[in-house]
Parts: sequence; structure tokens; C-alpha cells
Amino acid sequence: MPREPSVGQQLRAAREARGLAVTDIAKKLKLSPRQVEAMESDDWSRLPCNTIIRGFVRNYARLVDLDSDLLMLSLDRLHMPQSPDLEMPTGTNVSLPQDGRVARRDYLRVFSGLILLLMAVLAYFFFSQEMWQSTLSALKSAAQFREPAVESVVPPTTEEARTPDPAVALPETTVLAEGPASPVQAQPALPPIPVLPTPSGNGLKFSFAQPSWVEVRDRSGEIIFSQLSQAGTQREIEGRPPFVLVIGNATHVSLRYKGKPVDLSRRSKDDVARVTVE
Repeated sequence: MPREPSVGQQLRAAREARGLAVTDIAKKLKLSPRQVEAMESDDWSRLPCNTIIRGFVRNYARLVDLDSDLLMLSLDRLHMPQSPDLEMPTGTNVSLPQDGRVARRDYLRVFSGLILLLMAVLAYFFFSQEMWQSTLSALKSAAQFREPAVESVVPPTTEEARTPDPAVALPETTVLAEGPASPVQAQPALPPIPVLPTPSGNGLKFSFAQPSWVEVRDRSGEIIFSQLSQAGTQREIEGRPPFVLVIGNATHVSLRYKGKPVDLSRRSKDDVARVTVE
């Protein structure tokens, strides 16, 4: 009675019948040629373990149109290498807290987590989706600025008005006299109090329908305004033109310069407008 061919012989015969080389099988199965040769020569000791061998043989059989179930039965009758036993290292002893003696910091962590969860739930229900998107867009625009934010607007013209000109001489002293009496001691006249300029209406006037971050530079290149403005507010800025503007969330911002509207339609994909106004 002829002896039944082994698993490796069947695989090799099917490969050669299709005119395929060992490298072709290795490439299609994502294996090395050495592993394919080990299967065809029934040298199972060169392969990792029984589970991996069965997977290799099953994939090889499907590739060359062999009955993988019959090959699995043949493998079951062989003495296949088993998976190596894993030794679990002995862990160190851990002392557990006794009942009723929970550390105080555990209570603090639980309490803090509950507060954060409550704040998240309140924010979800009380803030609209549009508000979230507008705020995130404004914060993303603000992150692009490397210069520190300026809290208040101080136009150069105001500083110049507050600083007295050293070239201007103080008025001379006056002497009050009555008849032939001796002159009274001279009293120096006080310098006039400078009057701060008020907005002329010819500067930049912003109106915000949603929160937006705005940065304004004047002719000197210095930042004269950099601030996140809230919805429903307006800002009027005076300075020395030309002005370089960066406006976040520009869709919800309107701008007028010298009483005329300024086009903010050229915006980036992040809804940020960059405009030069002269």
C-alpha cells in the first residue's frame, strides 16, 4: 500500500504543479524563503510552535488550492512543537488599606472629579454649538500670535499729548503792585492742563457679532491693540496709518475706517482675515 505523502510533500507538489518558486510563495504569504522550505521539508522544528505552524500551512494550502482541513488532520497526527510556557514573575507584596481607612486624598480626587463632571454637563447644556465653534476659532487665531497681548489701547497721539514739550518755555513771572509800595513776590504761572484727544470718528471702528480676536499694528509696526472682544461689543481705535490688521472669526466682525466699511471677505480657511488699511 503506497504511503500517503506528507504535508510538506503535498505543498511542494502543488507549488511545482503551478510553476511557482519558493520565493513566489514566500512573497505572497509574507514569509521568508527559509520558512517555506521548512514546511515543504516537514522540518517543523525550524518553525516557532504548533499554533503558528497550523496558520502557515493553512494559508499555504489556500494559496495552492489544497484542502486545508485534510492537512490539519495530518498535522494532528504529528508530534508538533508546543508553545513555550510563560513563567509569570512573582510580584511584590502590596499592602492594601484596611476597611474604613480610606486616605483623605482619595476623597479629594473623587470630589474634584465630580466638580469637573458637573461643570462639563452645565457647559454642554447652557452653551450653544455656535458659541463653542466661535470660541474655538477665536482661540485658534489667538494661538497664531507670538507677541504678548496688550490689555489696553494707548495711541501714540495720547502719549504725546500727555508729555510736555521741553522746547516750550514756561511763561514769565508777573509782579502785582499797589501804588508806590514794594513789589509783591513773583508767583510762577502754572502750565496749562493738556486736554486728551477724543475719538474723532475717523479711526478704526469694529463691531463684533461673535467673540473675535483682533490685533492692530500702526505705521511704526508696534501693536496698539490686541484683545479678544466679546459678542455685542464695539471697539474704536485711533493711531497713525497705515494699519495692519489680523482678525479672527472674521465672518462675524464688521469694520469701518473713516466712516466707510472695509471689506473682510478675503479670509483663510480658519476664518482669519489679514487686511492693510491706509
